[in-house]
Amino acid sequence: MEADFRQTEAAQGSASGVRAVTRALGLLSALGGEGRTLTEMAAAIEVSLSTASRLLATLKMAGYVEQSPEGLWGPGVALTALLYRTDRWAGVRPLAGQAVRALRDELDETVAFFVLAGSERLCIESAECGRPVRRVVAPGERGPACLGAAGKALLAFCEDRPDDLGVPGGTFTTATGTTRTREDLRAELAEIAARGSAFSAYESTHESWSVAVPVRIAGRVAGVLATVVPATRNEPDYIAFITQRTIAAARGVS
Repeated sequence: MEADFRQTEAAQGSASGVRAVTRALGLLSALGGEGRTLTEMAAAIEVSLSTASRLLATLKMAGYVEQSPEGLWGPGVALTALLYRTDRWAGVRPLAGQAVRALRDELDETVAFFVLAGSERLCIESAECGRPVRRVVAPGERGPACLGAAGKALLAFCEDRPDDLGVPGGTFTTATGTTRTREDLRAELAEIAARGSAFSAYESTHESWSVAVPVRIAGRVAGVLATVVPATRNEPDYIAFITQRTIAAARGVS
């Protein structure tokens, strides 16, 4: 998200009004649920402490950020209210939250629910396992839909997938450095659709593999249920077990 801000600012040029807006949006994007210090906020958008302080003061007056007694910055009431009013996935969140917690409790692995947002996969609910070695997937995490089981399951089953499959240049590169083409992806999506689930290893990160299965509500794909597992637990029998249980859980939710 912070990298997105810097790209936007560079593209917009140096006009002071535009720069102030993009920096303010960058600060909002840098907010965390636990609160962040002024130094962390300034570093997130690469500005001085005085500039970050001035922008945060303006956002605070508008109710978009709040400062705790300890000095940590977090979301304000106005921002939270805006998010709730405009949340296009509000209807599916309760079901998604229940599903990820139930499967997490069964498997003791991290489970997440992803939706398709343009050409990206977006996590809207997750439940982290309690094991010392685990893959952390936080709500709000996003990435290219062409990489990873969740994204590819969304592309395979969602009716509103982008025509270019989120690969505008025709090729994309995995975390291991492998270059793939849009046609490679299209062929894989056909296999996923026929199989009913997606599996991916070391595409979006070097450290994990995942299984994703579509969840349908009223006949339409609302998102995908994904179990995300560290690479240290990659025995074939365990992968088969996780796949079977994730499929069963997604079908149960649907």
